[in-house]
Amino acid sequence: MDENIVMDKITQAINDWLLKYEPIKEIAEEIHAEELPDDVDVLALQRSGVENLSLQYIGQKGWYRQYQYVLLLKSNSEDDLQRLHNLDWLDDLSDWIDEQNRLRNYPILENKIVKQISCANALTFETNEDGSISVYYLQLYFNIKGGF
Repeated sequence: MDENIVMDKITQAINDWLLKYEPIKEIAEEIHAEELPDDVDVLALQRSGVENLSLQYIGQKGWYRQYQYVLLLKSNSEDDLQRLHNLDWLDDLSDWIDEQNRLRNYPILENKIVKQISCANALTFETNEDGSISVYYLQLYFNIKGGF
């Protein structure tokens, strides 16, 4: 990974975990933090929110939060086949994330535990004026327990 890319610890752990999905290397060798570069065939991971969740038991200590992210894919989209390929790629990633949740194969965090992961809304987010490049969007949710 580029040494100039700086991420918070949770985002870095999620980024490292996503890079275990082998087909990501078909797109890019790294996932950028927050912003998509001007290049094509790039990925960026943006934190989009943090929501407090209720603890499961009354006497439970610590906190429980949902960390929300957006994974952006910027790729060529000159024709229908390219656009469909890009959406299929996001669907396959969604399937992998669902499988990792079922297997409880989560990102490793320091002093925190991932309890559940999910994703939603694999869609075309924006397209440039001539339709040759599009940005695709996938929402990611990580329910994390900490402060115990």
